[in-house]
Amino acid sequence: MSSGKKFICIVLDILLLSIVVPTAWDYYNLVKSNYKMSSSSQLLYIGEYVPTYLFWGNVVLALVLILALGITIFYPRTYIDITLSTQSGKLTLKRSTIEGLVREKVIENNYLKFPRIHVVLHKNRIEIYVKGEIIPRVEVTQKAQLLEQEIVDYLKVFFGLEQSLKIKVKVNAMEKKANSRHSLVV
Repeated sequence: MSSGKKFICIVLDILLLSIVVPTAWDYYNLVKSNYKMSSSSQLLYIGEYVPTYLFWGNVVLALVLILALGITIFYPRTYIDITLSTQSGKLTLKRSTIEGLVREKVIENNYLKFPRIHVVLHKNRIEIYVKGEIIPRVEVTQKAQLLEQEIVDYLKVFFGLEQSLKIKVKVNAMEKKANSRHSLVV
């Protein structure tokens, strides 16, 4: 998650918590004193349970918002590019560059038709997701593992990457199915 999205999510979460926590406290006092002052408590059969329901609903919502705040704060930051420093200088790699190189490697191997590549850059790792339609009569698991290893080796040799690479290869479908519409003969 980028720092801008993270900031917006944290601000929205804190604003919602500033509404939910006082509301829960008010309903806690209402439930504790068993005082029926709201118009919803005048409802037939369920009126006495409405403040209790609203109190526990606000407590659960506050807990969910606190959990979401913790996840948002500790969620790893994503980057648009990474900078590799070596003795001879610095090299900045953009996400699109890595996507293009992986796309060329996938097309070169000719295992997948219409490959879609998505790269996520973190501080200490690169995640590469390759999706596509596999060519029929190809051993899927062996070819996917071979493709993963070739991509890792290619990137490490080509760029001299030191970061650990996390690569997933997803296959959408084995082959396109023919049009299954058949005309009915009467």
